[in-house]
This record gives sequence, C-alpha cells and structure tokens, in this order.
Amino acid sequence: MMALIEYYARALTRGRFSLISFAIQPLSFIFIVYVVSGGRFLNTALAGAVVSFIVGVGIADLAIELVGMKTRSRFYDILMSLPGSGWKKALGISIGMSVPALPYVLLLTVLLLTRLGAWAVPGIILGIISLWLWSAGIGFLLGVRMKEPVRTIRLSNILVTGLTVFPPVYYPPSVLPDGLARILMLLPTVSASRLISGNGDLGNLLVTTFWGLTGLLFLARFRGLEG
Repeated sequence: MMALIEYYARALTRGRFSLISFAIQPLSFIFIVYVVSGGRFLNTALAGAVVSFIVGVGIADLAIELVGMKTRSRFYDILMSLPGSGWKKALGISIGMSVPALPYVLLLTVLLLTRLGAWAVPGIILGIISLWLWSAGIGFLLGVRMKEPVRTIRLSNILVTGLTVFPPVYYPPSVLPDGLARILMLLPTVSASRLISGNGDLGNLLVTTFWGLTGLLFLARFRGLEG
C-alpha cells in the first residue's frame, strides 16, 4: 500500500505547473463567490473548494486512472497480481491519488478554522473523511465497471459538476427555495459542505455519515467488483 501511495504521489506532483493547474477551478470559484456575495459566503466558498478537491480526486481522477490503466498498459494487471488484499490496494491508490489535493485541503481547512474557531474541528474532520470515503468508493466503482476512457472522462465530469457547481456547495442553501434546498441537502457534497463550513446540524451529520459508510462499503468490496 505504501509503495502505491509513493508512486502516485511522485507521478502526480511532478512538473512545475501540475499543482497549479490542479487547483485553478476550485480557487476560481472561491474568488467568484467572494466577489458576488461581497464576502458574506466566504466560509461556504472555502468549504465548497475543499469538497471540490475531494470529489474531483475521487470521482474523476481515480476513475479515469483506473480505466486508463486497463486500456493503455498492463499496469492494472500487474497491480491486481501483486500480493495483498484488494482493500489495501484500493486504499493505497486512493491515498496516492489524493496527495496533490492535500496541501490545498490543509490550507483551506486552516483558513476555515481561523474564521470559525476550534469548535468546528469535529465537523470538518467528519465531513472531509466521510466525503473522501464516498468519493473514492464511487471512483473505484466507475473505474472498475467502465471500459472506455473517453466515456469515463465525460461521465465523471458530469458527476463532479453536477455535485459541486449547481447544488449549494459553494453557496448556502438559504438562497434556494426551501423545498429544493431540503432535497439537495441529501447530496453527500452538500451535507459535507455544511459540516465543513460550520453550518451543519444533526441532519447533515447523519447524511454525511451515511454516505461515508456507503463509500467504505464500496472500497471494501473492491476485490469483488474487479470482475
């Protein structure tokens, strides 16, 4: 597992502009939401960027990498033939693919904590871990089930955009009609954003925990899904 983490960490952070290009979209959304809201939605925008980094790595990067390995090289077969449980391989690839997002997630978390205070730590940790488990689980499901890289790229782009840009992830649900906001808060990205921004309640906590456990189940079944 540690070898997989080291391999992806080196591969994905190599190059002068790799980390900058990786972050340009979430950071640009922070800027747009900050300007449009006059700074009122900054906490939610910071939390939305954290959500975007995690979901982008899990659903998009991880799924595309797995499908690419199956079609472009024999690395996938070599990986599957290595000793060790499927759970450890899944966890190693997931953590390794998440390394480029780690500096940004840490920076945004520190910014949020300076604005919210230490009381927000439990919600932030629960939101990040649960969303990471869910995103990695969905990424593995897509990566193992799908066969065409182009289709995987298109589907993952639709999912990431649909889950992070349009729902109230970068902005608070209060700007939407009450009925629509209640439905959208059932999404894993919205409930996690609420917890991370310090605006979560018991309902957000339960929804986020449910999605985290669902992702954990997908990761645990990785070996069964590979066929």
